[in-house]
Amino acid sequence: MRTPQSGIFALGTASHAYLEFDVAAGRSASALVAEVASLREPRTTMGGVNLVAGFRPELWREAVPDKAPAELHGFNDALVGVDGFSMPATQRDAVLWLSGSAYDVVFDVVRMAIRSLAGVATIAEETSSWPYRHDLDLTGFIDGTENPTLIEAPEFVLVPDGAPGASGTILLLQKWAHDATAWESLSDAEQERVIGRRKADSVELEDKPADSRVASTDQDDFGKIFRATCPMAP
Repeated sequence: MRTPQSGIFALGTASHAYLEFDVAAGRSASALVAEVASLREPRTTMGGVNLVAGFRPELWREAVPDKAPAELHGFNDALVGVDGFSMPATQRDAVLWLSGSAYDVVFDVVRMAIRSLAGVATIAEETSSWPYRHDLDLTGFIDGTENPTLIEAPEFVLVPDGAPGASGTILLLQKWAHDATAWESLSDAEQERVIGRRKADSVELEDKPADSRVASTDQDDFGKIFRATCPMAP
């Protein structure tokens, strides 16, 4: 049985960084995979850092053809929704997700990773973030209420044992801009109608609007995910 990357389910970390890379000109997918696989997070008694690595599905399939789910593909095309809203596709070749107890230790590992991969990849995006008041997002509502528990999560999140990519998972990074002024101009009751939950305790509204966030993203309809929200500086 393969062991999943431990940082996938790490909770309670105070600082995060996300590094996105593209393969350097003239270098191969296998070279990038080998270099990323050689990275190690520091094993310390205090202030350790979790390191999770991921790859574009097409690149992973090129490097290890029998280790990638056949139906999996990258986020290569923008998604267009109602009223012309578009979620742009910004798929990169590799991503490192680093999390730790404080940003100084995360920062040191970020620098190490960028130096280590300099010969095979170019840094395309770097994002730093942190949890907001333990489990809130910037709307002031609790985030991840419907997350499966840590006992249940592997069943929903990980590729099952015996399948190509066993104990791996799909990581989807999203960045959302908040119009804080407009949101904070709403009353709590109005905000609750938008979200579909009570603000104080995250209990789902029985009469929630059909276009509320909860109704639009019902995990009973769309499937379980393991979600975390971390604000970032503008």
